[in-house]
Amino acid sequence: MPGYANFYIGNRAVYTPPFGDATADETAVEILSRLFPGREVVALNVDRIYENGGGICCVIRQEPA
Repeated sequence: MPGYANFYIGNRAVYTPPFGDATADETAVEILSRLFPGREVVALNVDRIYENGGGICCVIRQEPA
């Protein structure tokens, strides 16, 4: 199964990468929707990030002051 665990929790939404398997992508969105009620779950294409060996977590890291 693709790496759906690499998601980002925002104030009002949860962003998760889709992997092109419609059934698995839909299942991931449904599970995240149950786990994070009150937040919209958005399947966000991050292929360009993956091309460089990263994931969602790689572009949202906080920088130290």
